[in-house]
Amino acid sequence: MNKLLKLKQYLSIYDSADYLSATLEETVSVADIYELSLEGHLTISIRLTNQAYAKKVVLAPELELTNSEERFGSVQANEVDEKVHIFNGLYDLAMIGEELFELRKLYQREVEGDSPVLSELSGFYVKHEGCIYKLLDSLPVTKSEESQISKEARLESLLKSKGLTSQSQFDDPLTVFDNLSINEIEQVAELISPFNDIENNSSISLDRHSYQLVLKTTELQRFISKINNPSKSDIIVEKPIHPPEKRSFLKFISVLLHRLDISPTQKGITTSLRYSIDETGTPLCDNTVRKILREVDEL
Repeated sequence: MNKLLKLKQYLSIYDSADYLSATLEETVSVADIYELSLEGHLTISIRLTNQAYAKKVVLAPELELTNSEERFGSVQANEVDEKVHIFNGLYDLAMIGEELFELRKLYQREVEGDSPVLSELSGFYVKHEGCIYKLLDSLPVTKSEESQISKEARLESLLKSKGLTSQSQFDDPLTVFDNLSINEIEQVAELISPFNDIENNSSISLDRHSYQLVLKTTELQRFISKINNPSKSDIIVEKPIHPPEKRSFLKFISVLLHRLDISPTQKGITTSLRYSIDETGTPLCDNTVRKILREVDEL
């Protein structure tokens, strides 16, 4: 690692491709970066360019009751509590929702393939300190202390983007409004309104998430180390599967899915099954699960 890189926390996707190409002494394209991430070999992160707000969630397969029997439905992301977390900086993609769909779109664009169809969880999810968070599109407003803190942080962030501070609204309110758009003025009005005037379950719309896709330098070094010093468990001896044997495996999987009342084409089932597989300690990426389900459906 060169001296300058040691000071950096992250590289852009394009710079990461150049760095890996030089370090591994073979061509690594941007498409390769996306593919490695989709296959679970590289963790892509986002660098938030504006403050964001999020709620902690836990993932669980949705259980549907059919004829007094439980079956797996789509994975759900259930909120842990009402606390709103304020995010700035770098966060790893959780690869379960619209962030995964975004990477699939970018990969298909790089390889000039067909546009993918959205099949992931609704919402944009990131990881932080071992937990999963959903980025918010709107800021819930209640009379709670947590909501007040979130509102104050949002107001400060909005004013700061215009070179102002929260004190400016008292010192020179006309100047504050001169610098804001109509939408921003409406947001400020909502943010400074007294809690007693706020109805239950109201919310303030937030700007679209603004971020840059990056790779942390620590993640790049981990990947390079793994490539250069593979463990025995990483070395897989490929054994060809003959068509009759593969067809038997697919038939077996098809029977199991049928007994569990799972359709290979069910929306959201890829993420649900991957989540269940991960719990067994033998993780598979979404692309692998999706490929197997497609082959089962084509039997």
